[in-house]
Amino acid sequence: MPSPEKAILLAAFGSRLPGAEASLEILRLRTKERYPDFRVETALTSGTVRRHKGVASRQSRSPEDILKGLAREGVKRLAVQSLHVIPGDEFKSLERLVAGLKGADGFERIELGRPLLGNADDVALVARTLLSVLPEHRQGGEAVLLMGHGTRGRANLVYLDLADELRVLDPCVLIGALEAEPGLAAKVDELRELGVAKVHLMPLLFARGVHATRDMAGEGGGSWRTGLTAAGFACEAHVRGAGEHPELAEIWLDHLREAVEKLFA
Repeated sequence: MPSPEKAILLAAFGSRLPGAEASLEILRLRTKERYPDFRVETALTSGTVRRHKGVASRQSRSPEDILKGLAREGVKRLAVQSLHVIPGDEFKSLERLVAGLKGADGFERIELGRPLLGNADDVALVARTLLSVLPEHRQGGEAVLLMGHGTRGRANLVYLDLADELRVLDPCVLIGALEAEPGLAAKVDELRELGVAKVHLMPLLFARGVHATRDMAGEGGGSWRTGLTAAGFACEAHVRGAGEHPELAEIWLDHLREAVEKLFA
């Protein structure tokens, strides 16, 4: 039975699409298996997604509401694990929330686990791991283009660092950003320089939400799939979220392990 004084909160951006919940459920179940004596909760950091879920859903509660509720219920040691990809705005908001609760009445210890690409070592590890989850039927000379979300400020430079690591490992594996640079236009230029005829699209997003299914793989005029096809490339889209790949999920779980160990250091 879980201890009433120990808890883990898994915090993901969230998505409006029902199928997108698979990544979060996979991480929740694996966390419960590894930490049977911890209470495990989940939260969505996107206010827009929470409002879409509706007040009747447990997923409508904010991370702040859940954390304050856990404190009221007697939890003393709490690990909060970010399920974001980069340390962007959503992670920074979560970081500020956790920092504000340190030393507060109720919690004796609270620790935050970093996102997937939290530091330079993570970038190198994720690059190597990504090569193990590429489409198995990819042929020699075919490229893979990963879609990241993109963000403002210095956090967006993480994508450039990852691109550099991937270029050394496999020059035909690229990454671009949906809402920042380098965007699709820059990636089309790179693909042409590589001389490839076919491109496999994959999301470097935690879940298979709207960005993966519509903005990357959709048939609409603004999707990456449509843009690559118009540019003359054969294109195949793979919409599985990063959290659905056990190899990548393991990296988030390792960050959680570090946070849990700090609770008792």
